[in-house]
Amino acid sequence: KNVVEISIYNDLTGTIPSELGRLWALRALYLGRNHLHGTIPTELGTLTSLSSLSVQWNELTGTIPEEAIGGLISLRALQLEGNVGLHGKVERHGTLCRMRNNYKPETDEDDEKTKPHKRGILRMLTATCTPPSGSLVGDRSDRLVCDCCSECFGY
Repeated sequence: KNVVEISIYNDLTGTIPSELGRLWALRALYLGRNHLHGTIPTELGTLTSLSSLSVQWNELTGTIPEEAIGGLISLRALQLEGNVGLHGKVERHGTLCRMRNNYKPETDEDDEKTKPHKRGILRMLTATCTPPSGSLVGDRSDRLVCDCCSECFGY
């Protein structure tokens, strides 16, 4: 038998185990509203059947491993909100934005970069972030700026 869904809320502490990347048949990973800290493991990028990744309302830090997540060719929902320790920028023509269902390439080069990522598959991308035109002024190095999130939850 293969593990196809893991859903654990409210009781987990520690880090997200990189060994989850070995569960090749996993379709849904729900780890929201726990007390998980550390970074999002790049090993999750090997889960090509994963359609939903929810790690919202934890204590995750670091940057989003976009290139690893770009390997999730079936991903339809990525929920990151409530992790105020995530920082960096989700670029307009970066991997995650190219995966979004409303992505519009501006150039032929942007369009070529998109083809391996099945443009149009990622329908929901939520995070605690600042939209690029947000009203936050000054240093944003400790914030996540998102050019294509379907919803940015405020700080």
